[in-house]
Amino acid sequence: MTRPMQPPDRQPLGFWTLRAGETIRARTRGALAEIGVTQPEWWVLHQLSLHPGGVPRDDVIGTVGPNDTPEAIVAALRSVAANGWSRDDGATIALTTAGRERFERAAEVQAALQRERMQGISTEDFATTITVLQKTIDNLGGTAWHW
Repeated sequence: MTRPMQPPDRQPLGFWTLRAGETIRARTRGALAEIGVTQPEWWVLHQLSLHPGGVPRDDVIGTVGPNDTPEAIVAALRSVAANGWSRDDGATIALTTAGRERFERAAEVQAALQRERMQGISTEDFATTITVLQKTIDNLGGTAWHW
């Protein structure tokens, strides 16, 4: 049985952002797990893909760090290396051929997830939602930034 809800302008933003975040995270983590990648590993692979010549380890941690705990990001860096998906020359970390292949597979999964999330949502509505959330964060003294 579906119960009536209050109009959207009378509902709590925090409730819906929490529910959306939980749902998106669970769906994303489940889909990535099906191909043997954790979400933190995805974040690392994605960052490394943006820097074909390599990127300093601290830059990767600093960029993706806000997505999770520092420990989760460091563990993901170790796991990516242990899986043979990255190489570390002491100054920078870069994708290996196997890492590039794993990144491309995970990127396909992410693209499919984005198509799934966008069903019935226009690009304009999506952009407005992101802008409203960023403004809300700014209004409350947070930092609205994402790589």
